[in-house]
Amino acid sequence: MNRLDVQLLQSIRGYPAVSILLPTHRRSPDNLQDPIRVKNLVQQATERLLAEFSKRDVEPLLARLEALVARIDYRYTLDGLALFVNRDLAREFYLPFAVKERVIIGETFATRDLVLALNRSPRYWVLVLSEKPT
Repeated sequence: MNRLDVQLLQSIRGYPAVSILLPTHRRSPDNLQDPIRVKNLVQQATERLLAEFSKRDVEPLLARLEALVARIDYRYTLDGLALFVNRDLAREFYLPFAVKERVIIGETFATRDLVLALNRSPRYWVLVLSEKPT
C-alpha cells in the first residue's frame, strides 16, 4: 500500500462503496477462523445491499467482491484486513495492526485505517557504498 492507493480510494465517490474491515491472525491455527469471518462479513454486506437494491443492480459488485475474497491468501495476512469494492474497483490491503470488525456501505470508502497504517509505517533510507558503481 502506498499514498497513491489511499488517494485513489479517497477520490472515488458513488453509492454503494463497500468497505469490509476485520482483524486477522498471522499464525496457524488461529488463522483458520479468518476465512469464516470474511465469509460472514461478505454475507452481511450482501444482505444489506440486497435489502436496498435489486439483485440485478448489485450483481457486478457482488461478483467483484466474491473474486476479491477468492484471491485472499490467509497464510500471509497480518493483523488486519481491509476490503474495498464498488462497481469499478476491488482492492484488498493487509494491515499491520488489528482493526474493529465492521461492514460499511456508503458514498465513499472507509479509509481511516489505511491512512493510519500509512502513517505508522516506518520509512527507510538505504545507503550503498562501494568502490565500484552500484
